[in-house]
Amino acid sequence: MTRIVIATGCAALALLGTLPATARHNDAPHSAKQCISRHGIRDETAETDSLLILHVGGSKAYRNYLPAPCDGLGHVNNVSKLRFKSADPDRLCQGDTLELLDHDGAFGVGGDPVTTRCTLGRFEAISEMSLSENLRR
Repeated sequence: MTRIVIATGCAALALLGTLPATARHNDAPHSAKQCISRHGIRDETAETDSLLILHVGGSKAYRNYLPAPCDGLGHVNNVSKLRFKSADPDRLCQGDTLELLDHDGAFGVGGDPVTTRCTLGRFEAISEMSLSENLRR
């Protein structure tokens, strides 16, 4: 019986060695995605079109690394408004949707809001003090 386990282990290692690198490093399972509580979020600011800061109580915040740039997110501190779409009303999770409502209009003078939809990425807990002064809340 021990020989079968060793042989199976060797066969598995040999098979693993023949798989492409992308097949060996699978994404985390769906149940392992990152989530944060929605109830503590008191403000949002953007560092860039790919980095969103979610400010929570005390001196804590979360930086979200969007998997792709979200056009217009970089000026969310001005006249835009964010809405989050999540299957869980209590949590925001990696893979949930962010809607950016831009009220600037085509010429920067107002008009019908333009909605851009983006996907949230992984979250990183950070200190408010690690942010530049204009991003702190």
